[in-house]
Amino acid sequence: MNRTIPKKQQHITCFSAFNHMRITRLGSMSPCCFSTENKVWSKEKGLHDYWFNGLNMEYQELFLESKFHAGCGVCKKRIEQNIIPPLNEYDWNIEDRMQGVANISYPKILEFEISNLCNMECPMCFGHLSSKHAANRDKHVDWGVNLFDDDKNLDHLIEELKEFIPYLEQIRFVGGEPLAHKGMFKIAKVVADIKPELKLQVCTNGSVYNKKVERLCKENNVQFSFSVDTVIPEEYHKIRIGGKYEQTYSNIDKFRNLVGKDNININTTLMNINAENIIKVFEYSLNNSYSLFVNTYAREGRVKMDVPDSFGLDMNAPDWGLHLVPFDIKCKVIKQIKEFLKQDLTNNYITELNKVIKLLS
Repeated sequence: MNRTIPKKQQHITCFSAFNHMRITRLGSMSPCCFSTENKVWSKEKGLHDYWFNGLNMEYQELFLESKFHAGCGVCKKRIEQNIIPPLNEYDWNIEDRMQGVANISYPKILEFEISNLCNMECPMCFGHLSSKHAANRDKHVDWGVNLFDDDKNLDHLIEELKEFIPYLEQIRFVGGEPLAHKGMFKIAKVVADIKPELKLQVCTNGSVYNKKVERLCKENNVQFSFSVDTVIPEEYHKIRIGGKYEQTYSNIDKFRNLVGKDNININTTLMNINAENIIKVFEYSLNNSYSLFVNTYAREGRVKMDVPDSFGLDMNAPDWGLHLVPFDIKCKVIKQIKEFLKQDLTNNYITELNKVIKLLS
């Protein structure tokens, strides 16, 4: 699994359930976005019940015994396929990863998939995460109701969050497009009142910039992760359907002026369509002193039809898997990366560059 934490800590299968809680737009609560066993939020049994009395304790107990939970199928399969599993990323979720193992404590990170409201139709995405896809290409699927579009549900959740906020180190907002949803701003206001230093990490496509966003940046401790995938205009418009290349990169500059370069991260998914020019994403990020993260693309479980629990989508979504990258292109990119690695780079860049080499090898 290529885990890089100390050997004496690797008996813990995964650290997600000890410091991380995820809530989806449907109210599903689980340790991470890859977990398939979850508990649905309700006003009667919400965050506290899930974390201290419910399903999360089951995950913790199995992880302590070096076992996987039934909901950990994605990581198990990737390990079998010799693909880096998501659990490796949760090894580095917080600085003191053993704190939650040694003591019963509140989560340190809350990840909130607030809604599927989104203004783009990226082909590799699907209706669960994009309202545009849900209304168009994937409209034949019932994607369920965004639970927290309802003001009463949202307000009840916010009241629950007040118990957790003092202990949190970070709230991560994902979507959809979080900056297009009212709930993110309501939660941010409560955070500013209770614990203004609490880091809010917002995963955004970079298309939304307005007065509310400016106020958020001024009142909260915000970090932005921009999902852009490429710096090549032609590739951008093939991937980010509905986005405007110049506007997006202009907005990133505006965000940088408000929150500083240290609070900007470039989040890219390595796929067949952008693999040949991926080194340019590293160059752009390095030139602007941004951190960078490379996602592992996996079509399975999102848009592939012959896999159970894949939401029954048709095959309109393209297969942009790395198995389609020609061998000569893989060799060229790996050579570019090895040359790039000769520079004086931070650990972040070294780790992500080596990840790309492994994914293309």
